[in-house]
Amino acid sequence: MSAPVLCTLGHIATTRDLASHGISAWRIRAAILEGRIQRLRRGIYGCAHAPRSTSRAASVAGSITCVSVLREAGVWAGDSRLLHVQLKPGSARPTHPDMKFHWEHPRFPMETAWRAGRMQAMWRAIHCLDAENAVAALESAIHEGFLTSDDVRRIARLAPRRLQPLLRHLIEGSGSGNETIVRLRLIQAGYRVDAQAYVPGMGHQDLLVEGCLGLDIDGRAWHGEDRYAIDHQRDLASEGLGRHVLRLSTAQIHSTWPTTMAVIERVVGDAIRERDRRHGRVIVSCSDPIG
Repeated sequence: MSAPVLCTLGHIATTRDLASHGISAWRIRAAILEGRIQRLRRGIYGCAHAPRSTSRAASVAGSITCVSVLREAGVWAGDSRLLHVQLKPGSARPTHPDMKFHWEHPRFPMETAWRAGRMQAMWRAIHCLDAENAVAALESAIHEGFLTSDDVRRIARLAPRRLQPLLRHLIEGSGSGNETIVRLRLIQAGYRVDAQAYVPGMGHQDLLVEGCLGLDIDGRAWHGEDRYAIDHQRDLASEGLGRHVLRLSTAQIHSTWPTTMAVIERVVGDAIRERDRRHGRVIVSCSDPIG
């Protein structure tokens, strides 16, 4: 009977938790011998349904938190693959090179004793991530339905001072973490950037820079074959509006950004000069029809 009880307790429980539900020590030992539950550490047990990440955190008497909770929910979480674990203040430092530890009392409610709640996980994540990834995580949380807009605004108001300059540019319509990061970098470089710019009859481009350059982020690997064909139809429609189009891969954003930025600067600069030359007048938007 230990395993069903463990499931009702969130798949992980202490000896005391099990005893309070009538599970004696000998029944726990029998369930372990029969392979129905596993001993994660002294006095802590998990059933077969316990997520591996949560079991690993419990094995050091901690709870999964921060970017690890975000990543499991499909929310942007930066590039760290360490398991982030919350420990009680003053507890000993475990020796696990594949884990990152946070010694703190939770500011927001926990989902279970072994897993941070959504607000707590995001609160810890924005302290752990660099500024652009923190903003990307907040925008991604809205897009993925992980947090509400009100939740994100609440966390943003309480965010560290180092994040405030970029948090002024936080929006609700960003489609991906990479899209957020590119938008923030271009804004910091002084460009006017519109998110989810409309292409008549063809949907939206991820970003529109100075009304002249459409950017779509991640391409075939992100959207899949069917979406790839639609994207190219939109590219053609965009060129017809006088907007040039660039498609950026993850590597071009994170590995070769200086080269990518130089190309964007060149294309936007050329487009603006052409806009100003056209008919000998300054045209406010490169989306004006050609001719």
